[in-house]
Amino acid sequence: MFISDTYNHRIVKRLSSDLSYVAQIGTNGSGDDQFAYPRGICTDGVCLYITDSSNNRIVKRLCSNLSYVAKIGSQGSGDDQFVNPRGICTDGTYLYIADYQNHRIVKRLCSDLSYVAKIGSQGSGDDQFFLPSGICTDGTYLYVSDTSNSRIVKRLCSNLSYVSQIGTNGSGDDQFDVPLRLSTADGYLYIADEENNRVKKHLCSDLSYIAKIGSLGTGNDEFHFTVDVATDGSYIYVCDSENHRIVKRLCSDLSYINKIGSQGSGNNQFYRPGGACVI
Repeated sequence: MFISDTYNHRIVKRLSSDLSYVAQIGTNGSGDDQFAYPRGICTDGVCLYITDSSNNRIVKRLCSNLSYVAKIGSQGSGDDQFVNPRGICTDGTYLYIADYQNHRIVKRLCSDLSYVAKIGSQGSGDDQFFLPSGICTDGTYLYVSDTSNSRIVKRLCSNLSYVSQIGTNGSGDDQFDVPLRLSTADGYLYIADEENNRVKKHLCSDLSYIAKIGSLGTGNDEFHFTVDVATDGSYIYVCDSENHRIVKRLCSDLSYINKIGSQGSGNNQFYRPGGACVI
C-alpha cells in the first residue's frame, strides 16, 4: 500500500498485510522528488498518481521503486492547471481529479497525463461542486465527495454526467460533516466522514446507508479526523489524520484489525497522513 504522508511531504510504501515499512520518497519542495502537502493517491498497479496539492500538480511515479515518471500542472483554471487538487482515482485508462478550489472534476489520460474533459463550477446544482475533495470509481461510475455541500455525488465516467446524490450536513445515517476521500469495492462505497470522526459504508447502486464506525478519540474504534479510506476488497485502510496513524479494518463489518503510527517523521510515524491506496 502507498500513503501520502501529507505534512511530512512524502510518499510511504508499506505492506498491506501487516502495515510494515518498505520505502519512502520525498521532502518539502517543488523538485521531481519533492512534494508540498501531497494528499490524494491512486494506482493502476504499475504507476502511482499523486495530487501534489500545494504545488498544484499531478505527479506520476513507479510503484516498484517510487521513482519519478512525469508531472502536469501549475496554478490556475486552464485545462492543464489546478488549484489545490485533492482527490484522484483511475480506471486504468483515465485519471479523475477533484480540483478542489476550482470546484470541478477533471478527466485526463493516465498514459501521458493529457487533458480529456472537465465538469463543474462553484455552487450546489447537479453540475456544480463546492470544494470537492474526494473521488473514486468502480469503472462505470464516479463517486465524488462534494465536501462543502456535505454530499456524495454519483456521475458517469464516460462523459462525467450527473446520475444521483445523497447527503446533507449533519451526523445522521444519510448525512455528512466534511466528507473527504472515499473508495469502492464489490458494490460498496467507503467514505471518510472527517468531522464526524467516522467511516461510513454505503451501497454504490443507490448510495443508501449500510453501516458506520467511529467517534472522536484514540481507541481502536475511534478516530480524530478521518481523511481517507482505501480498500482492497477485504480490508479498508483509514487515514486517521490527527491521530497520525493508519488503521486497518474489515470491509464486511468495519471491525478493527490493527494500526500503525504516531506523530513524527520516522519510518513508523506520520504527520497527518492524507491519502492511501492499495494494490
